[in-house]
Amino acid sequence: MNRDRRVLALTRVTLAAIAAVDLLSFPVFIAAAREAALARGGPAPLPLELASHPAALVAVAAAGVAGTLAFARRAGRIGGAALALGALALLSTVHAQWFGSPWRHLYFSGLCLAGWLLGVAVARRAGRAEDESYAWTGAAALLGAAYLNGGISKLVYGGTDWLSGLPIQALVIEQDGMVRDGLRSTYRYWLVESPDALAVFSSLTVLVELIGPLLIAGRRLRHAAAFGLVAMHANIYVLTDIVYWEATLLLLLFGFAPYTPPAVADSAAPRRAAGDRAFFATAAALALLAVLAVARQGRHHAPAQDVPPAAPAAPAAAAPTTVPPTAGPIGPFAVGQALASGWTIADLQAAGDGITLLATGAPGRVRFELTCADSPHRSPFDLGPLHIFHSNDLPFAAIEDAGAALRGRVREAAATDDPCAQLARWRAAAAAGPRR
Repeated sequence: MNRDRRVLALTRVTLAAIAAVDLLSFPVFIAAAREAALARGGPAPLPLELASHPAALVAVAAAGVAGTLAFARRAGRIGGAALALGALALLSTVHAQWFGSPWRHLYFSGLCLAGWLLGVAVARRAGRAEDESYAWTGAAALLGAAYLNGGISKLVYGGTDWLSGLPIQALVIEQDGMVRDGLRSTYRYWLVESPDALAVFSSLTVLVELIGPLLIAGRRLRHAAAFGLVAMHANIYVLTDIVYWEATLLLLLFGFAPYTPPAVADSAAPRRAAGDRAFFATAAALALLAVLAVARQGRHHAPAQDVPPAAPAAPAAAAPTTVPPTAGPIGPFAVGQALASGWTIADLQAAGDGITLLATGAPGRVRFELTCADSPHRSPFDLGPLHIFHSNDLPFAAIEDAGAALRGRVREAAATDDPCAQLARWRAAAAAGPRR
């Protein structure tokens, strides 16, 4: 029992430390995102400017860090954890407004804090305020749920295209132009040139994310799930240089700690069948809600812009309806790839300072232009500073799904990076081409 308390205390302190690092990092990230956004033109709304003032950022971050210290010092603290969670949410929102999309790797500390808080609330209701076994289970459950939703979103957004490995292939190519100058780049080259290996890796990525909820299962299953997810992050880092250090550390913390929650340890004891049925019914209902939420996000994630959807100001109609295709993919896109239900990429090229993409579907053809050039026009599909203009040959309602899917594909591929910097790398990689 004493060992379990030490493990729980170490988990609480480590979680507080990760949250504190994220809190201290946000003012720097926000300042950089604000400077880049203002350099692209246009004043920001007054509330966003006030929330982004250095004094305000420091005050919010300091309050959050104070909350993490209070949370770390003693079991059963709700106020400190809630203060830290609120500060993380506020800073993340401000950063997303400037950057154009949130940085998902900074969600994990707040997510686990939220799960810990829920567990503490349950323990208090049971009259066991300092019993952190509920808190540990709550944090591990939300960590696993995040990966479950990640797997679901890949299937809902990308479907068989994602499982084929095409998005990963495009992402790897844009990193270094496929120059084989070491073990790491040789591995990248081999993977890109091996479609079967790409498909296996993509399928395993989805699989290990879907089994994320096993982080609250018995020790062996928990170890297996955590090992698979850590291996996934390690492979992604080797291939793309994308680092999710917070998520990896939390997976090691909850996946391999010498601790098993009492509810799991006692699972061999007789339980009420009605209780089991209620648990599994609730879990199934929540999983279904996650699928529906992800599907809805896929259709409606493009935020409203200053141009009404019925008359988007997208000055791309004058371009020719057919463009010569490139020899290979550009970023996450390739000729012949499904873009959305009923839409396929027919032509693709790097043009000017951006990318043009011709999509064909039952309604007809629509040409999209991805560019970060300064423009007085806006599009409902814009991703922060990156414009996604479209031709006006078809009604907006007819091409809305294709445009939303295109924006989602760009946001997914850009991950935590500046979408304009990522666009430039995609173009550079396409110009260089695979080198043998």
